[in-house]
Amino acid sequence: MTSETPTNRRRLNASSSSDSAAVSGSPTFAPDVAENLELHSLLDPIADGKASPNATALQPNLDFADSELKRMLSIRNPISTLSTAAERHNQAQTIGTESFKKIGAGAYGTILAQDGKLIVFKLAKSGDDDALRNDYEKHSLIARYFNKYSVNELGIPECIDFIPKSNIEFFSQRPSLTQAAEALCYFPTGALISERILPLPLPVRQLLIDKYCSEKIKAEALCAVANKDCLIRVYLGSMAGRGIGKFFSLRNFKMHLGMMHSIQLDVDGMARRMGIAMAVMHWAAMTDARDVEFILGSATAKTTIQGSPSSYTLKDLSQRVTQLWVLDFNQVRSITMDAAGVNQAVEAAIINDPYIPRPLRNSSIERSVWSSFVKSYIEASDMIIQDQHDPGMAELPRMFIQGFIDVVRQMSLSQHK
Repeated sequence: MTSETPTNRRRLNASSSSDSAAVSGSPTFAPDVAENLELHSLLDPIADGKASPNATALQPNLDFADSELKRMLSIRNPISTLSTAAERHNQAQTIGTESFKKIGAGAYGTILAQDGKLIVFKLAKSGDDDALRNDYEKHSLIARYFNKYSVNELGIPECIDFIPKSNIEFFSQRPSLTQAAEALCYFPTGALISERILPLPLPVRQLLIDKYCSEKIKAEALCAVANKDCLIRVYLGSMAGRGIGKFFSLRNFKMHLGMMHSIQLDVDGMARRMGIAMAVMHWAAMTDARDVEFILGSATAKTTIQGSPSSYTLKDLSQRVTQLWVLDFNQVRSITMDAAGVNQAVEAAIINDPYIPRPLRNSSIERSVWSSFVKSYIEASDMIIQDQHDPGMAELPRMFIQGFIDVVRQMSLSQHK
């Protein structure tokens, strides 16, 4: 096992010019011929045998609106915005603000934030903070390994602190937080403090509404305050959804593979990034990655002032970049490095929303993203296992991919009976 120093730290990154993840800062690791043949058997051939590995390369020219949406949603692409929200955040850094607002919610927690601050408070709704504690512990663990392997092409929010519900003093010293949360949570409750994932800015929201929202409710969608908290769930494992219907929300907007492919986003690059992230969560952090989410949000340069969490501030929110993030670790569980651990990881991947690509699909783009994911996942896993574990465990990531294929095949057969 190597020591963690700046000069020898292993780096995992998703190469934009290759179908597989590039591993830098590490010794050469070449699987033998048998392993290469086994990997080949896990990949889906492109349906017509002629499609480019990056299937977007053969698509027709986009119109102006779609070209702009593609540009703004491309990872690490800069976006300028003059929205009132960005202006309000920038002003809040100077004059300060104590008010909190709800920016998101899940089954067990609600998320509150302040203008001008790059942190969020996730509070347990029921007052039971066990899931919140697990969220903090697994988030911290996974973030540590993202840092160890210099995974910098996919963001993970900084995990700052966990406040147990027994710490009554924390909330008594923050009356504005308590006041904002009283209608949303039962007190006493716990709090998880982490870095805020910035929403996608106004120009992106306008283009999304114009393209995907029903004409009847476009004006309403543009004015909806909740839509300012725009994050996109990246569903590489689903070609299409059920349609927008009567309601339209940009909070956790579901963007399916077909939608991304139609505007020529680099879905293979996203698949490679997901492959690296899953490899780190499985074999470095030794977790099942249960119920984690992959989303497109934005990021900006930040200034971190040492001290209490309230001192974390933002820089200019009018200048941002689009970022792929992984988040939500409350259901993540530890796994053993054996067949039982592999089965647990397969089950977690199956029951999660369709973020990661799916095997055994018909279209060239579905097969392409699956192959990109598998190659990236296996290469990153091999490097991690060589670094941290017995080399004989290199079969485990291949068992995961094969197990995932087997379950997807069985589910498909059951649906067609």
